[in-house]
Amino acid sequence: MPETRAAGQACLSDAQERAFERHARRFGHEVGRLSGGAELVSYPIVPSIVEVRALSAATPSERHRRQQVFFNPVVALRRSIGQGVHDRLEAAVFADGTIVPADEARTGYHFPFPTRIVSVRHREVRSGESWDLSVRGDHWGLDDRDDIMNVVNVGRLRLEPGATVLVRGNLLILIVQQLICEPGEPPESAEPGEPGQYQLAILPTPFSVDNDTGPRHGPGGPAGLDGAGGAEGVGAPTERTWLGARLLGPVVPGAADGSDGGEATAGGDGVKGRTGGASKLAEITIGELAGSLTILATAGRGGDGGAGGPGGRGGNGGPGAPGQRTMEGFIPPGTGGDGGRGGDGGRGGRGGHGGIASNVFVSLPPDQAAQVRVLAHPSGGGRGGRGGRGGRGGAGGQAGPGGAHAPEPGAVGVSRPRPDGSPGLSGADGRPGRDGRARAAPPVFVNEHAVEPMPAPTQVPPPDAVRSLDTRRGAVFTSTMGEEGQ
Repeated sequence: MPETRAAGQACLSDAQERAFERHARRFGHEVGRLSGGAELVSYPIVPSIVEVRALSAATPSERHRRQQVFFNPVVALRRSIGQGVHDRLEAAVFADGTIVPADEARTGYHFPFPTRIVSVRHREVRSGESWDLSVRGDHWGLDDRDDIMNVVNVGRLRLEPGATVLVRGNLLILIVQQLICEPGEPPESAEPGEPGQYQLAILPTPFSVDNDTGPRHGPGGPAGLDGAGGAEGVGAPTERTWLGARLLGPVVPGAADGSDGGEATAGGDGVKGRTGGASKLAEITIGELAGSLTILATAGRGGDGGAGGPGGRGGNGGPGAPGQRTMEGFIPPGTGGDGGRGGDGGRGGRGGHGGIASNVFVSLPPDQAAQVRVLAHPSGGGRGGRGGRGGRGGAGGQAGPGGAHAPEPGAVGVSRPRPDGSPGLSGADGRPGRDGRARAAPPVFVNEHAVEPMPAPTQVPPPDAVRSLDTRRGAVFTSTMGEEGQ
């Protein structure tokens, strides 16, 4: 068991040097090219489960103990769905699981398995910086949803106060011979889950992995269309004579009345939010820990549902035609048309469910396990979208002018004043969308002992919230695909 050094000591022991070089050689990296902070990066395509398994740093006894806890309630819950096949494959790689022929056939499309391997003897991360270990599928021309194995072999890693190391949605094998976490007070303004509250973060993919397309948060529904305005009433046809207006034809009943306003259409429904990003299995092996290490592990929060679109406004009723005084008598004004009904508001979109999470295994000397703190948070569901506001009903049309006088002898039709149209009814407000379902925190095991998860979800910082250090900075690149300099 290595003796714990004071934080900040800058050398590896002979045993740690040998262990680092042994891992570098088994990963195909030339040890002589790893002086100082130089990096070697390779991108092998691993052809089989057996060879992927060989990348792990787990000992036989660790594999045996992991198998006892691998299919914990969080993982066992999905045995019967496609993710269960992934889990059984991962148990064969990182624990003592076996692959049955049916599963092997279903996982064949994953192989050859894309892998990125980094070796660096000494690495320091400054205060306020993050070393982002993530690698995306575009290096191999793959879809982002394809799993990628990410192997990082470090001799000595020193983290200044407020420095972080993170990975977003890759299968991770992180091997550190000496990890130095310098003490420091986290910023008072930092919320749980923000940089400064942890040194190592196992974070979700920065995208959803469901079968839908589009943004994480559901777009709002379109607004409904307004109803058409009602037509004006039409007076009886007349001609002017020196004795007054003379009717040119019969008075058509109802022709002077304004028509009703058109009914508006409903607002569109908001789109559901997408499922949060998934956090993938991580194996973290630490030869020696100096200082206290806080690990954050969580899958992604589901996207919010889109708001329902507002209903359209009902069309206004048409005005009635004015009253007419003719030689044959007085024609009363037309009635105003009724206003059209407003459109109903659209329903809010359902919030997306939280992302799924896989196991995280942390191995370090038993007498240093108490120096590790774990923040394993559930992934929160997205908020359901608010329902759209119902559209207002259209205004009633006004009665035609000239009707508020006493009846005259010989008046044509009804001569009492005519009423205005009634206003239209307003549309109903749309129903709000349901909130998405939260999912359990990643199961985290320190030396195969389960760590109690945190009770509440946390907000995961977005990919651009921290200043990342490119893993290629100052690196020497090699590749088993013959692509020198990638």
